[in-house]
Amino acid sequence: MERAREIGEGSASSLREQRNLREKERRMRMKHLFSILSSHVSPTRRLPVPQLIDQAVSYMIQLKEKVNYLNEMKRRMLGGEVKNRSEGSSLLPKLSIRSLDSIIEMNLVMDLNMKGVMLHKLVSVFEEEGAQVMSANLQNLNDRTFYTIIAQAIICRIGIDPSRIEERLRDIIS
Repeated sequence: MERAREIGEGSASSLREQRNLREKERRMRMKHLFSILSSHVSPTRRLPVPQLIDQAVSYMIQLKEKVNYLNEMKRRMLGGEVKNRSEGSSLLPKLSIRSLDSIIEMNLVMDLNMKGVMLHKLVSVFEEEGAQVMSANLQNLNDRTFYTIIAQAIICRIGIDPSRIEERLRDIIS
């Protein structure tokens, strides 16, 4: 009978040790996951867990808003093209220029079958008009070419004339 108690007690302590080991592994895993989250949310400083989660939620909301904004921009840029393609006519190239304070953004969508426009020609228009190009991108997607240029006025007091830039860009793409 004493031997049965020893075996029973041994298995109970073994189960307790296994449970403790699983709990320790779970805590280590959670600590590792929080450190990864912390490196993405606040890489410069270590935050307490509640603040870390709060910042992570805020960051995710910002990212979601940014994705929605970019999807809306994409929809606007591509909007109507599917409808026009089915009718056999195309409104391409599509040029849009937005100006905010001393920053100007140009988006251009062209059909690959159209006359090729070199990105450096578009960039040179901005530079000749007194803007410093901060970002210039070209992407080919299916049968479309997307150009995006973001520029800032070199001298903020003088600014940039978006209508002049648009006129010169239309001369290049037509």
